[in-house]
Amino acid sequence: MKRSNRLVILVGVLLAVLAFVGIVILLNNTSGPGQTEAVKTNVLVATEQIDIGEEVTPDKVEVAEVDPGDVIGQPFGSTSQVSGQRAIYAIPEGSQVPKDALGLGVIGNVCIECQLLPGEKAIAFQVDRVTGLNFLVQTGDHLDIVLSQGVAPLQETQDSIDARANDPDRQPLYEVVAGVSNARTVKTILTDKRVLYVSGTNVKSTAVQATPSPGQQGGGNQAAAAQIDTVIIVIAGSDQDAELIKFAQTDTNELGFLTAIIRRVKDAEEGVVEEVTTGITLRLLIDQYDVPIPDIVVLPLPSPSR
Repeated sequence: MKRSNRLVILVGVLLAVLAFVGIVILLNNTSGPGQTEAVKTNVLVATEQIDIGEEVTPDKVEVAEVDPGDVIGQPFGSTSQVSGQRAIYAIPEGSQVPKDALGLGVIGNVCIECQLLPGEKAIAFQVDRVTGLNFLVQTGDHLDIVLSQGVAPLQETQDSIDARANDPDRQPLYEVVAGVSNARTVKTILTDKRVLYVSGTNVKSTAVQATPSPGQQGGGNQAAAAQIDTVIIVIAGSDQDAELIKFAQTDTNELGFLTAIIRRVKDAEEGVVEEVTTGITLRLLIDQYDVPIPDIVVLPLPSPSR
């Protein structure tokens, strides 16, 4: 019995010694010369201050290795991946240059305020597939914006004409001309506006689907639901620009009044003279573009039957 107890004690001591030796070997492997280095991630770092709208080229960045937990956004792996894309927000010297800083990749929490220059304001408006260039507008683009509105034809009321005949300083009163439809007018109202953000998900407004006739089966001849895809564009501008946008598009149900036009960013840098437009009305189409006025065709009345 005593011999059995001694054997159990001896086995326990041997196991304790083996465990101690294993711990020593493990510690030596993790702290010795052959230690495996932690994995690093390549990122680009700005070698100089990069301002909003400035082109980012390989000579303005360098590759640095950081811990994976210190990576900001989606990183570039090498300097060859930048080739003149423009910064959408200021990048201080020594800061990382992720893809979203150049308007590339998936943008998570977008900082609109970071993209504004002194005195600028962020202004949003809505476009559809046609007025939004088939949704090809991207962050960092520069836009011109064209307004199209229908203006109700007005005339001074007869009472106002009679009253002002005796009192010329009296405020005239106007009324809509009966039987005349709104006159359309088109004009470029904003130029060279920088895009801060474009909504990544299309907002879909689905019209009510036509009710099939009795006995009509689904599909086939059944009328398909019409869809209108829209996106929100946020631009940098002034309070005056915001007033123009608000007047033209008072709510999300108004589409087609504003059209976005992408322009060449370098035009302003190279001193390209801004085009002066006349706007378009029916009168200008007739006077300047020789659009003919259709004649009214009067058909002869049929002869009375006898």
